[in-house]
Amino acid sequence: MLAFDSKDFERRKVYQDIDPETKEPFLTEVTKFYTPLGVGVTFKELGAFKKVCLTRVEELADSFKLSQKRLLYDSYSLREELSHTRAIPFCDQLISKLHRYIDSIFFSYVVMPPDLHPTVKVGGFKSPAYEVKSAEFLRNLGPMYPHIAAWSYFGIEREGVPQLELDGFNSKQTHAWNELINKAKLKIFPHGDECNPHIMIADIIAYLTDAKLYNQKLGLKKENLQEIWKPYGFQVDSHFLDYDTAPLYGWHSEDPIDVVPYLARPMVFLLVDELEKLQPNPPPTTEREESEEGEEPSQPEQPLNVTDEEKRFSKLVRHMEPWYAVTAYAYYKGGGAQLFNYHMDRKKVQDGDTMVYIGNQSKTLAESFSHMLDVEVLSAKEIRKAVNREKAKH
Repeated sequence: MLAFDSKDFERRKVYQDIDPETKEPFLTEVTKFYTPLGVGVTFKELGAFKKVCLTRVEELADSFKLSQKRLLYDSYSLREELSHTRAIPFCDQLISKLHRYIDSIFFSYVVMPPDLHPTVKVGGFKSPAYEVKSAEFLRNLGPMYPHIAAWSYFGIEREGVPQLELDGFNSKQTHAWNELINKAKLKIFPHGDECNPHIMIADIIAYLTDAKLYNQKLGLKKENLQEIWKPYGFQVDSHFLDYDTAPLYGWHSEDPIDVVPYLARPMVFLLVDELEKLQPNPPPTTEREESEEGEEPSQPEQPLNVTDEEKRFSKLVRHMEPWYAVTAYAYYKGGGAQLFNYHMDRKKVQDGDTMVYIGNQSKTLAESFSHMLDVEVLSAKEIRKAVNREKAKH
């Protein structure tokens, strides 16, 4: 089993500047270095790992007095509740308790100095080729990077292709994706770091790697990655991508990758009345899409333009108990979890999935899918009871 996740790796520099109007000095901060950091983790003794992982997470949650009672914790949620200072020892203790089940870790990142490579060419397939600033190019790689990191893993010949589990990602078409799906069988878990223990560990190792390098004042280099993880006994491998291979991992088309055939099933969708009201209108149809004789165009994984209000509401929902129950239920079912946006996600729903509703409008929408597909429809209260029954079994 090989699981991948990624995070933003950034180093910033503070320097003093002079206000041109007041002539007063002030401190400003600029990005000195940025890359997406992809992490792949190989596991052994999978059955034992899952059982021990849940036990150790529960013990640490009690020890650190976490108020959010979750089955699994992603590093972002830990930082929010514990602060960065306390999230580090939580994550470090968890990895230390589970190190016997981790065989190796793999790192992937991008080295592209803007002074040497100010722009990168993208597009060119079914769309015009154009140049983007390298800094913008790197930032755009962030949401794409789980699949790029997995592709990078196969940059050298590997004996035996493991089963791949990827955290959910958002990407335009790349050659890297096409090569990856030809080499390996994979499953994509939306919010995998909250509902899949393998991806959660990849997420936590990515977070710890950033923190360890920063605290030890070390740069993102192969020898430093090996040094900081040496005490844990893992095999450590890394591979950096550069300008010369950008045509492979950069997007060559404006069309989004269709992740639906690769989603972990069953998917568990959470529908909320107020969220439905805040969802943006469907994207306009282009002339090219209209000409395809009734074929409905594929939509990106997330809305291209999300309002601040929707962001706040989405964040609020993800900090409520029903979301914890949804991610826990997805874990027990072996699938992924996500908030449901009708315009973006209706094609993702398949037989066997679960739709969890909060409110009458969401109930009506969820039940309308049950008239077309063999889906399970549960209220937020029912999903919580179902999770409690699963916990009792285990």
